[in-house]
Amino acid sequence: MRVFSGKVVIEVSTLVEQDEEKIMIQKAHEGLTSELFNEIELLFGVRGYMTGSIGATLVNVREAREGDIALIKSRSEEAKRKIDDIYNKANRRIFEIE
Repeated sequence: MRVFSGKVVIEVSTLVEQDEEKIMIQKAHEGLTSELFNEIELLFGVRGYMTGSIGATLVNVREAREGDIALIKSRSEEAKRKIDDIYNKANRRIFEIE
């Protein structure tokens, strides 16, 4: 048996209201909690992948354009609609009626 190792690359973007740079950086990272990283680790683990360290560093890239705002908000809304399908799989039971 052989061990394969590499990296998973995920580009992440979020919207933050204009403020002092230090405050904007804090707000950009506030959702990236250890709980979220534990969930990511578990999602990989159940598929047979061991994860090493997980972290994120977000930087201020530019002023948000209308397209950025629309895309990020629509992806977030779509994720909110789909999340129950992912996390409720373990809670589903199939009953046969004879």
